[in-house]
Amino acid sequence: MYLRKRGNRWYYTIEERDKNGIRHRRERYGGQTRAEAAKAYRASKVEQDRTGQYFAPSTKKFGDYLYEWLEGEVIPGGKYNTISTYESIIRTHLVPEFGNVKLCNLTTPMLQDYITSLRDTLAHSSLSSILVVLKTSLRWAVANRRYLLVNPADNVRLPRCELRPVASKIFTPDQIVAIFDRYPQGHPLHMPLMLSYCTGMRLGECLALEWKNVDMDKRLIHVVGTSIDKCDNPIVAPPKTLASIRVVTFGQRLCQAFKNQKLWQSENRFHCGPYYVADPEHDFICTSESGKQLTSNNIKTFNVWAKKQFGLSFHSLRHTHASMLLEHGLPLDYVSKRLGHASIYTTANVYDTITDKREQEAVSLMDAFL
Repeated sequence: MYLRKRGNRWYYTIEERDKNGIRHRRERYGGQTRAEAAKAYRASKVEQDRTGQYFAPSTKKFGDYLYEWLEGEVIPGGKYNTISTYESIIRTHLVPEFGNVKLCNLTTPMLQDYITSLRDTLAHSSLSSILVVLKTSLRWAVANRRYLLVNPADNVRLPRCELRPVASKIFTPDQIVAIFDRYPQGHPLHMPLMLSYCTGMRLGECLALEWKNVDMDKRLIHVVGTSIDKCDNPIVAPPKTLASIRVVTFGQRLCQAFKNQKLWQSENRFHCGPYYVADPEHDFICTSESGKQLTSNNIKTFNVWAKKQFGLSFHSLRHTHASMLLEHGLPLDYVSKRLGHASIYTTANVYDTITDKREQEAVSLMDAFL
């Protein structure tokens, strides 16, 4: 094995035979360190012994390759939100930084230094997402496209950071009263707000809910889809995870809200006449006065108001529902299933916060035996 350093780069030399059996020595870039060059040499020898051919790493630009990976691997089987997230990471982070770098020139130190440099500017979750895209995309370059023999992102690690538990932001009882005073029955936003508050359903799940998914007699909601409206035409897609497909019970308050909503829609249909927009494929519960399905864009007005008044958002209704259930003694596993979490640990980490009421109950209990 012959290795040598030229400037800040290490190269290795490998022999191969042409079709006439004549041997040729070729020098190839191996990495930024001697160890990387040695690893690249060994990988090339293994490939040569296995196939009888020498493998030359691709000179394709990383930016071009990332979009090839997105179109060839992610889009065909990926969910819309995953595709959107990956595309955003590629466009805003990876292409500006590495777009013109050749695949064969990507190194572990280069990628590690980049991830480490973002430690003070991005959240830990954002860093983790960027690293997932790097590792997954380059793994495809090795295993599927055969542009590389080794994945330079394999040994890249997230920098250490101190993760502080963040208490869920929830609405107080007075704030809930203020919300439904501002958005009473008859307001288009009343129904999605009431749904999330009474069931903990996600926004997309509320907007995708149809009347056929509600059993008024048994008071059951079958959550089977989520509304995705970031594209031009809103669609109802499968929920976030398999655990999100669930049955949610509801009480008298939401039952009455459903009855009022049904009557409100009937009145709107009568008053609008031929101008009532009835979806031929779906019978949505959350609609505007004209019958059109509500979208996340309609909820922005509530988010602006709630942010200004309370520093919270629509999603805080889900936090509020979960915290109220835990506060009143419902088991953590029940709350987890009701919210559609894939893991009980998610519920414990995000929602099982110590509220004032639970703290007071704990103090009273300790006073009784300490």
